[in-house]
Amino acid sequence: MKQNYLPRYTIGSDAFKAIGNVCGSYGKKLALLYGEKAYAASREKLLPALKDFEIVHEEVYGKEASYANIERIKNNEEVKKADFIIAVGGGKCLDVSKCVGDMLDKPVFTVASIASTCAAVTKISIIHNDDGSFKEIYRLKSAPVHCFIDPEVIVSAPAKYFWAGMGDTMAKHVECVFSAKNDVLDFESELGRTISILCYEPIIAKGYKAYEDVKKHTVSEEVEDVIKSIIIATGSVSLSVNPDYNSALAHALYYGLTVREWMERKHLHGEIVSYGTLIQLLVDNNEKELRRVYDFNKSVGLPVCLKDLDLEISDPLDDVLDATIINPELDHIPYPIDKKMVRSAIEKLEDYK
Repeated sequence: MKQNYLPRYTIGSDAFKAIGNVCGSYGKKLALLYGEKAYAASREKLLPALKDFEIVHEEVYGKEASYANIERIKNNEEVKKADFIIAVGGGKCLDVSKCVGDMLDKPVFTVASIASTCAAVTKISIIHNDDGSFKEIYRLKSAPVHCFIDPEVIVSAPAKYFWAGMGDTMAKHVECVFSAKNDVLDFESELGRTISILCYEPIIAKGYKAYEDVKKHTVSEEVEDVIKSIIIATGSVSLSVNPDYNSALAHALYYGLTVREWMERKHLHGEIVSYGTLIQLLVDNNEKELRRVYDFNKSVGLPVCLKDLDLEISDPLDDVLDATIINPELDHIPYPIDKKMVRSAIEKLEDYK
C-alpha cells in the first residue's frame, strides 16, 4: 500500500487566522517552539490566532538542530501534555520540532518565518552535531499536518535567506531530472519530477523581481509565487519522489565544500548549492540550462565562480572532491562521476561567460 501526502498550507497576510479551524480538531493544548527572531517577527499576528488554545509550554528550540536539543524538549513534561506542537522558525527550528513530534507521536504544525528551504512541509529533519557539523538525515513517520505562511513575516527577515532559498530550490529540479534520467518511474516519482518544474521556471521568470521586492520588505505577486516554489513545490517533490531522486551532484558538492569548516560560517546552504547546480549542468553537458542558470545567478549575485565562495582556482580542492565523490547523494545517478570530471567542470566554469 502506498500513501502519498502533498503539503497542506495556507498562505496570505491573514494566514494565521486559519490556525483555529485547522488545528482545533487536534485538541486545545499546544507546545510552542520557536526561534527568537522568528517569534519576534510573527508574534503580533500569531498570538491572537492562538487565543482559544492553551499554551502549555513555550521555548526557544536552541541554537542547533541536534539530538541534545531534541532530547531536552522531548523529555519536558509540559511538552508531553500537549495535544500538538506549533513550530515557528527556519529550518533548524522546524527540524527539531518535527523530530520531537515524531518521537512523541504528536501532530506538528509549522509557521515558516523564512523562505530558504522546504523544511516546513517535509518528512525529514537534517540533524547536526552540537558543533554545527552535519550528522545525519532523520526520516519522520509523517510530514507536518499543515504549514502557515504569512509573506509579511517572510519579507521582514533578512533578504539573504530568500536569495539562498532560490538557489537551493532551483537545484531540486536540476537534480531530480538528472538522477531520474533513464529510469522507468512509478506514478509518485513521475508526479514529483513533473512538479519539480515549479521549483525552476517561476524562479528564473520571477526571481529577480521577487528578490528586489524582498530587499525592500515588500510583498508582491512575484514574492508569493517564489515563496510557494521554495517551500511548497520543493516540498511536494521531496514528499513524492523515491528518495534516490531528491538530490545529485549539486548537493554532493555542497557536502564536499563544507569539509572546509569555515564554508558554512561564511556562506548559506542554498548559496553553495547554487554553485553545485552549475557544476552539475557542466558535467552533464547541458548547455541550454547552464546558460539560463548562469545568467540568473549573475543577475541576483548567486555564485558563478570559486571566488564567490572565497576559493581560488589554484587550490587543488582534493579534500573537497574526495568528499564529494563518496557522498551518498551520488549513489543513484545515470552514469559514474569521478573527481576528474568535477574538477574539469570547475575549471570550465571559471572561464564561462
